[in-house]
Amino acid sequence: MEQHLRGPTPPPDTGEIVGRLKQLQEIDEWLRQHPPERPSPDRGRPPLLVLHGPAGIGKSALAARACRRHSSTTHWITLYDATRADVEPTLLRLLGESGAARAAIVRAAADDGRGFRRTLRHELAQRLRGRLLVLDGAAPPVVRALMSFLRHCPGLTVLVTSRRRTGWRRTGAKLLAVPPLSNWETWHFLAGNAAGSGRRSLELFWPGVVRGLPPLARVARALMADGMPRQWEQQADEPGPRWLVRLAVAGCTPGEQDMLRRLAEQNSAAPFTLRSVESLYLTDQHLPDVRSLLAGLVARELVQRWHGDDSYCLPEPVAEAVRRPGRPDRASAAVWAGRVLQDTAGLLDGRARPDSPSGREPERVAPRELVPDVDGFMALLTGDRGSRAQQDRIADGLAVLLGFLGDAHRLVALHRLRPTPPVRRALGSLAADLGLPQLAVTLFDAGSRVGPDAVHQSVVHHQSGRLGGALDVLEPLLREDAGPQDGHHRAWALTVLGAIRCDRGEVAEAEQALLRATTQHRSSGCWRGLGWALLHSARVCLLTGREADAARLLAEADKMLLRVADTRGRNWVMTERIRVALRRGGSEAALGPALQARQQHRAAEDVRGMAWTSLYLALVHLEENDLRSAYRELRTAETYFLECGDELGSAWAKHRIALLPLADSRNLSAPPLVSLGPAWDLFVEIGCPLGTAWTELEMAARRQPSELTLPLLSMAWEGFRALGDVSGQTWAAAVEGLVRKHLALGGPRTAKAFTASVPHDIPNREQLVRELTWFWEGEGEPGGRGIPFRARDTVVVRDTSPGFLDLPGPAAPRCHVRVTLLDDTPGEDTTARLLLRVSPENGHPWAASAGDRPWLTVTAVPLTRASVDPASALLRPSEQAGHGAEFRFTAHSTGTHRIRFTIALESTGTVLQQVETELDILDQDRRGGLSSPEAVTHRGR
Repeated sequence: MEQHLRGPTPPPDTGEIVGRLKQLQEIDEWLRQHPPERPSPDRGRPPLLVLHGPAGIGKSALAARACRRHSSTTHWITLYDATRADVEPTLLRLLGESGAARAAIVRAAADDGRGFRRTLRHELAQRLRGRLLVLDGAAPPVVRALMSFLRHCPGLTVLVTSRRRTGWRRTGAKLLAVPPLSNWETWHFLAGNAAGSGRRSLELFWPGVVRGLPPLARVARALMADGMPRQWEQQADEPGPRWLVRLAVAGCTPGEQDMLRRLAEQNSAAPFTLRSVESLYLTDQHLPDVRSLLAGLVARELVQRWHGDDSYCLPEPVAEAVRRPGRPDRASAAVWAGRVLQDTAGLLDGRARPDSPSGREPERVAPRELVPDVDGFMALLTGDRGSRAQQDRIADGLAVLLGFLGDAHRLVALHRLRPTPPVRRALGSLAADLGLPQLAVTLFDAGSRVGPDAVHQSVVHHQSGRLGGALDVLEPLLREDAGPQDGHHRAWALTVLGAIRCDRGEVAEAEQALLRATTQHRSSGCWRGLGWALLHSARVCLLTGREADAARLLAEADKMLLRVADTRGRNWVMTERIRVALRRGGSEAALGPALQARQQHRAAEDVRGMAWTSLYLALVHLEENDLRSAYRELRTAETYFLECGDELGSAWAKHRIALLPLADSRNLSAPPLVSLGPAWDLFVEIGCPLGTAWTELEMAARRQPSELTLPLLSMAWEGFRALGDVSGQTWAAAVEGLVRKHLALGGPRTAKAFTASVPHDIPNREQLVRELTWFWEGEGEPGGRGIPFRARDTVVVRDTSPGFLDLPGPAAPRCHVRVTLLDDTPGEDTTARLLLRVSPENGHPWAASAGDRPWLTVTAVPLTRASVDPASALLRPSEQAGHGAEFRFTAHSTGTHRIRFTIALESTGTVLQQVETELDILDQDRRGGLSSPEAVTHRGR
């Protein structure tokens, strides 16, 4: 979550202040009499001070200087163009910037108007104690409406700057007029830049031209410092301020003059950012160097810095002097906002880039770069900026951005302004992320079966742990006859499908779905989607015991998520790193990532993330034989799962809590024996075959051996068989062997006799045999040794793929994969080109007609310290080199390097084959070479 949006907006840094010593003293005295931490005696109404005066008189600079002289937490909110429609968005923004909890306001969004306003008042009263609120440029009607919500906020102090002197009756406001600068103050400010004859003209002439306005005094100072132009006579009947600005503009370049006119035509005194200035050139064929032009205007004081290096303001006296008569152009800002928000949304969900009115393709703006413009985008929706279609585009893109940034308060404000389907979907997704799945479902279109609502529904079902329900939602969405759909919706649906299959223990199906999702996200330029697909691919690797691949994929996922500043996604990467560290380095290595992940999820208010982190932290404590701490963490996880509605997590927490007594039977602090029945019921209900099979197996292992146990073991074995999990089947056979041994029903009598029957072609057989021996020798019953906890975290799938490229249909003839090294002497840190072709044998349908050959997707993954570019490519089956796929391989060390190529049908994503090839990278005096590709087993069934 971006801290820029969750912390107070500070006062502007307007630079030195001209005069105003008396007014500063009066404001200081008023603030001392009404400190923010002291409740107001006026019936609880916050004390209110109004600085009023004409435009350009320096009210904002005066207020900013006064605020910086005090230590209170200050919220600065600019309201120059605000109307009553901006009241709720302003209050919600204020609540979000005060760090208020997000779940409460999201729940209130579903209430009627009265219930929502009651919650809003309550939250404001709880969060604004001891704060100073500055409403800059606010009109009396807007302030009155805001104060009706703020009147019950104890310890809040309000400072207002306004051009209006009247309209403040019955508000309890103290009025303080900000007059023009005196001639002496103007002269003193300009004196440092005058000398000789210029000093006399300063004394007699400049104060009358400046007319006591600080912005014009700054323009005059810059003009004098730069040297007066030769032709500086004042025209007849030309006002002094207009003449002064004309002189300053005459020294600008044509580009600077054009920018100044465009800024003045916006007719808004609100600050603007560098990005929003680019909107003024949206229809131009070429975008000028905006930063350089602004720097020139700032040097002449025609534009002034507002805050930092990317926020500016156009002084109203300058705007009035430059502005041409006619209606202001308000549409360009709306057109630009809609386009840039839609373009940035493409980085987050993969949608196609919108067409540019100018025909040029500007660089995509990263989400974090738009944070300073968020409130400006919101203001476009409350005024008369742009057409209805343009406002819908703004609301759509802004909803995606706010949901991604986790800004619940502004998103709720957007939902109350424009409750369009995209806005409702974004709010529903954020509600699910905050652990409110039931509320999230109500915000989606339940009748949608193939649109984006269906994708969001499947995500909510998955986050709720209802795996079967999520598959039911995805099935019509991913059918081949589902009709045309936006590709980015299908890519996200495949990502969710892969995550669901992984949670169910269906690793082959999960890999296929995630491979397709990765390819589609990569082709659409959706870095966020690619990051999440890689994250779930790492989870599949962990489930299949490939810790090295999981670590590599997590690093790639973190890199992709960092590109778009997806804080929530990176938090989940850290959570999965707990399991990698636990398997590779033990409990000590896993403790650090676990504590860091917990802290990050807590900061993001991600209850579900805290729940799974607590579950994994319990495994860390179990590795240390700390049963008491493990039990505490599992109970904590169970509470969190209940709070966020994750039934899959609840089932696994119940399952592991029930098994804790078997973790260390000698520990007298172990909790009493807990039934596995509730966990089994929940696994069956949500549709998790992996959890169901393991719970059935543990239920059978905990019972006293009898013939009634055998049917339950048969159910567990069948569940593992359906998943293709050889490890699970072996454990079921081990428990059955012990039962038969106790009942004298035949079978192996010793651990050695049983482990001899374990297949020799399964991965990690030696470790499995050691664990089976340890279990068998402990008799595997209550009071004895239980099945190791780590066993249920691994699905071992036997290798069955042949050494050729498998194709749908007849077994022969087949296709062969050929990899050719196009460069003779590959070396360290040099690029070697590899050409991969899929060659059909004679008689194969793909060899008969070039028109019938499908597109194939090839994904390249280096298995050593090297890089491959591109990561994936398309090819057609053919012997011709032009139909193959070329990859650029760069080795980062000498030695033998290995590359894995995964080949799939582009139309369906079905994985056909995986091959691996070795490339020798030797020192400079020796030649390297490429080995023939060999087929490897795709981890499927």
